[in-house]
Amino acid sequence: MTLLHGLSYAGAAAAFIFVTLSLASGLLWISELIEEHSRYAKVIGRRSIYAVIAIHVLLYFYDSLPLKHILFSIFCHIVYLQNFTASWPFISLTSLSFLASCVLVIVDHFLWFFYFAGVTQDARHRAHRTSRGAPISQNSPGFADIATFFGVCVWLVPLFLFLSLSANDNALPVNSGTSNPLRCTAD
Repeated sequence: MTLLHGLSYAGAAAAFIFVTLSLASGLLWISELIEEHSRYAKVIGRRSIYAVIAIHVLLYFYDSLPLKHILFSIFCHIVYLQNFTASWPFISLTSLSFLASCVLVIVDHFLWFFYFAGVTQDARHRAHRTSRGAPISQNSPGFADIATFFGVCVWLVPLFLFLSLSANDNALPVNSGTSNPLRCTAD
């Protein structure tokens, strides 16, 4: 069985490499789409922010997620929306809205992480107290529910903004209104 274990480790390593490369190429493809169709990407980005805000509101009413967490996430998405200015996809890395977005995505992630960790831990304690070996309560969200929430409600828009940073890497520089010292003038 040692050969079989060795093959399983090699297969797991190969699968990890293939999944990583597939994810990287998919993100590169999305980045290229944003670069080639920046006007449509801006519309999609703004509408996705509105959709995520609506999902947050629906989650508050249907799944009773905490109001303070929901309001904070909505505030984060309103700040993300400030990055879609008239000059988009040009995002200044020193602008207040971009820097605030970078901080808020981390805070929002940990806020929801600790909330779901607490809910899951409470459900485990309740299940352990009532009967040993009983499954976790149906009120507790499962891994797929939590992963979907994080993917859609926490990470979708910041990842979109991150991918859009490379939208104008290959653009030619434009005249900023300053005079060109190499320009020849005729007298």
